[in-house]
Amino acid sequence: MSTHKSIDRICILVIVLTLVLTVVFMNGEKLGITVVADEDAESYTGSGHFTSADLEGSWDDNSFTTYIELTGDGASIRGNGAYAYDGGVVIAGAGWYVLSGTINDGSIVVDAYDSSKVRLRLEGVDVNCSDNACLIVKQADKVFLTLAEGTENSFASGESYSDSALSDNTGGVIYAHDDLTINGSGELTITASYKHGIDANDSLTITGGRVSITAPADGIHVNDDFSFTGADLTITAGDDAIHTGREIYTEGGTILVNDCYEGLEASAITVAGGDITVFSRDDGFNAASGDSEERVFGESSSNYIRISGGNVTIINETGKDADGLDSNGDIYLEGGTVFISLKGDGSNCALDCGSESGGKLIATGGTVVACGGSSMAEAFSSDSTQCAVLFNTDNVNPAGTVFKVLDPEGKEVLSYTPVCSFSSIAFTSPALKEGETYSVCIGEDTSDLALSSTSTTVGQTGGFGGGFG
Repeated sequence: MSTHKSIDRICILVIVLTLVLTVVFMNGEKLGITVVADEDAESYTGSGHFTSADLEGSWDDNSFTTYIELTGDGASIRGNGAYAYDGGVVIAGAGWYVLSGTINDGSIVVDAYDSSKVRLRLEGVDVNCSDNACLIVKQADKVFLTLAEGTENSFASGESYSDSALSDNTGGVIYAHDDLTINGSGELTITASYKHGIDANDSLTITGGRVSITAPADGIHVNDDFSFTGADLTITAGDDAIHTGREIYTEGGTILVNDCYEGLEASAITVAGGDITVFSRDDGFNAASGDSEERVFGESSSNYIRISGGNVTIINETGKDADGLDSNGDIYLEGGTVFISLKGDGSNCALDCGSESGGKLIATGGTVVACGGSSMAEAFSSDSTQCAVLFNTDNVNPAGTVFKVLDPEGKEVLSYTPVCSFSSIAFTSPALKEGETYSVCIGEDTSDLALSSTSTTVGQTGGFGGGFG
């Protein structure tokens, strides 16, 4: 009987402890207990764009580190969790892996448990694959691709992919089914001959390194979110430079798009920082929902472009029906600097907020000079809190014509020399004050501009009409 009584007491104690622990976990924050969450887990729903692991551009070797020397047609492996296969290597478990050497025709494949965090450090890797991606993330929770300091790495794929690759919807030199982060301080050159440079089913984050991409389709194609900071990214693309199904977010670093059809395309585009230069043949930025297979962010009301910091330059010297910033919803200009130059003829529109569907062009901060055509030019919304002007001219001004704004004392407060011709200038600056009269100088011609409200329009759209010669 005493044994049964002891068991009963133990059961009661376990129940009490369970109830206490349940109460503690349910009220942990109220009791001052810090709840630790795995920010790198796919199930994590926090609002941050970068985790501490994303920003960790280097890591120290440890007793669990596996070293992989790629030997052309195979691999020499010291450690656990990886094995040579089909001219390349398969990484089958969570952990730390250091790779160097060459693959003549094969792939680095990550195929681990769906809860695995896999860290790959490239220390001088040259991978070529004739019929598939050079890096394939078949399964993991998250993969971190670290470019080791002082190293040059390259991935190059062939012009056509195998049936097995296509059946897996592989579309890039790097192809990831799960979240992927690229960081570090080394170099990575990605050369696609088939389709995209990087093709990611989930989210892609780049926080470091110098990454160069050349691709016949999209430079970067991401189904979910693309987050960028602290890296140097150069893209030459036949279609979109960066295309995502949800949000493009930049906070720092440098993005240079040497050539593309459209530059940045997503449901929502947020520039909080960084230097972005786009040479496009169509829209520079395009915020649009698109078809349901690729865009899952929402209806047109969810489409927006928000620039609150950094520097954006968009140049299109060939477009006849192109936009600089094009949103199916709103455009928010809150900070940073934006310079846009499109040709002044045709239907080119430097800032297109989709007013026909309720979109607004709202200026609350920053410095913007956007030059293009006047036939489709959009006026700033009266919701703007910083003085903003749409200035249409009678004629198309030649490329290289200097645009300046002078304050009442004749001091220059704004200037830009567009590389393309133009017949419309949309501009805003913290230096512009309501109630003041400014001088607008276009080449040798000068006109007075009285700012009686935060939104001012001079001249007419739909042609080259307006009160300026």
